Amino acid sequence: MDELIKTFHIDWRLIIAQVINFVIVFSVLFYFGIRPLMKIMKERTKKIEDGIQNAEVIEEKLQQAEKDKEMEINKGRKQGQELIAAAEKESDLARKEKLEKTRHEAEKIVSAAKMEIVTERKKMIQDVKKELGELVMLASNKIAADTIDAKKHEKLINDVIDELKRTDIKG
Repeated sequence: MDELIKTFHIDWRLIIAQVINFVIVFSVLFYFGIRPLMKIMKERTKKIEDGIQNAEVIEEKLQQAEKDKEMEINKGRKQGQELIAAAEKESDLARKEKLEKTRHEAEKIVSAAKMEIVTERKKMIQDVKKELGELVMLASNKIAADTIDAKKHEKLINDVIDELKRTDIKG
């Protein structure tokens, strides 16, 4: 081994000094380079993991929000259909009420017209009786003026009027 050391010119003191230098440089690099770098890498790894977890939570919330949105849309559609059905029902009721009101008013008008016709008819019958009575009186006056005295003439007129009252003209 001595020969090997002499051939390669290996000096133990130099090797020990180099090992000490290596340990010092490695220690300095470890404390000032590798250690802070490892700390930064751990922090970054933690941030990435937190980001992934947050993304998963956000994904779940997004899916839940989509479900809620669909439920609200369906609920809104259902309410809209209910409102339309209610409006149609109210429209039908209003139309039926107006139709019934119109029928009632038409019945009133027809009834009033019938009453007016009856009243007019009675009035016409009275007018006809009155005119007929006057015509009978004129005719009987002309016929009886020459042959009947005033008492018989008056009795004849009263008999005709009584007869007209008893027989009601119907039409």
